[in-house]
Amino acid sequence: MTKTIYADVVIAGSGAGASAVGGELAAAGLNVVVLEAGPQRFSPLGTHVRNVYSSEADLSVVGDVIYGEMLTYPSGEAEPVSQIRDLRVSHATGGMFALWMGNCPRPDRGELPAWMDAADWEPYFARASSLMHIDLNGGGQGAMFETLLDRVKRTIGARPQGRDVKPMPVAARRVDGRLKICASDDLFFRDAPVPDTITVMPDCIVQEVLSDGHRATGLRAVDRTNRSEIIEVHADMVVIAGGTVGSPKILAASAIEAGPALGRYIHEHACIGSRVTLKEEIRHLIRDDEPVYSIWVPFCEGKPWQNQLCRFTLSSDGGRLAPGIREVDTSDIFTFVAIDVVPENRFVFDPVRKDPFGLPHVTARYAFTRADRVRIGQALAEHFVIASDVGEMEPGWTPSLYAAGGSTHFMGSCRMGPENDGTSVVDRYGKVWGYDNLFVADNSVIETSNAGNPTFMMVSQALRTADRILGRV
Repeated sequence: MTKTIYADVVIAGSGAGASAVGGELAAAGLNVVVLEAGPQRFSPLGTHVRNVYSSEADLSVVGDVIYGEMLTYPSGEAEPVSQIRDLRVSHATGGMFALWMGNCPRPDRGELPAWMDAADWEPYFARASSLMHIDLNGGGQGAMFETLLDRVKRTIGARPQGRDVKPMPVAARRVDGRLKICASDDLFFRDAPVPDTITVMPDCIVQEVLSDGHRATGLRAVDRTNRSEIIEVHADMVVIAGGTVGSPKILAASAIEAGPALGRYIHEHACIGSRVTLKEEIRHLIRDDEPVYSIWVPFCEGKPWQNQLCRFTLSSDGGRLAPGIREVDTSDIFTFVAIDVVPENRFVFDPVRKDPFGLPHVTARYAFTRADRVRIGQALAEHFVIASDVGEMEPGWTPSLYAAGGSTHFMGSCRMGPENDGTSVVDRYGKVWGYDNLFVADNSVIETSNAGNPTFMMVSQALRTADRILGRV
């Protein structure tokens, strides 16, 4: 049985890119239908898991929900993508935007596309900052936080202007006395009643872009709970926002000529993580109700990596705590290292074998270059200096280089570019080359090597896509 729906715009996916585009278009009066492959897990629709379990005492529950229930291999596969064994996604309303930590590092010039003037991003960064309610103080406050921040500043030393050590900007605010992390509900609905211009349909697995040549005409989906029911949404504009694995799968499954770059140039940031017991002179300042904090050492010229100090409770491992040391007495240290973006790092789509969503099964070819390995070693040295300056190393220091995919920030499979020269899938606004009305709006379009959570950048880019659809640019 086929159910047919008509809309101005249809979007595949409900994460950061989808909600930024969809919210902007709905606010302009367009009728938007959103098809999400997974179920609605929480209320309100698209909210963050941390907004459901908002007490600090609930953080272990949050970890169980995220890692035990919500993260899965793409399309619900039983095995990981080859050579990227830690690549996991969330299939539920809000997508990975319902699970992220809210960190919004502002990109350095070296993390932005070289073919676009950095000043052209500023209006979009400002709009994204407002919509996401970004707090530049990172939530940290009090004597311990200020002492730790000052210690890291002295450790790192002089930095280029604007790239000094500072609190990590976080997309979170207090609502009725409770912390609210920005998620899809904020961008779709914008603190207003659910508009009648947006319809979000969970449990609808998009399997194909409908087209008639150089125009997309809609999306075809299957009901996840009843595979015999087909949903076709016909629309003037089509946006694919299924993530770095899902979006190229949908394009590969369709009669869409996306070019040789589809699935190529995949990248993330190499991720190093460790936990230290803070030095006693810092530790004695910790209050029982010490707030969550995040300290940021930004990417900058000559040091293409980012360091972050935080209390990342989801990484807790009681066995790593020294006797008499509480979790609140420790700090996690993470280093994200930019890697080379090369066409050899790629997804390969099987046109015959199907995944559990009925899309092409995907394998990958993925490896660090020698330059990547050198860069990771340099970043690890700085990571150690920070750890030894703020923490006690006697109980043992156990840094880990996460397996591929472990950053949860995979990008690049529908790469953006300024020209249709075979090295990109979409233009500078996210429009698929050769198609008048087909767009991609998620991390898959990010083409530049970077070292920070890409969500802020993705939302900014999605607002550019919305402006293009609305004819503002």
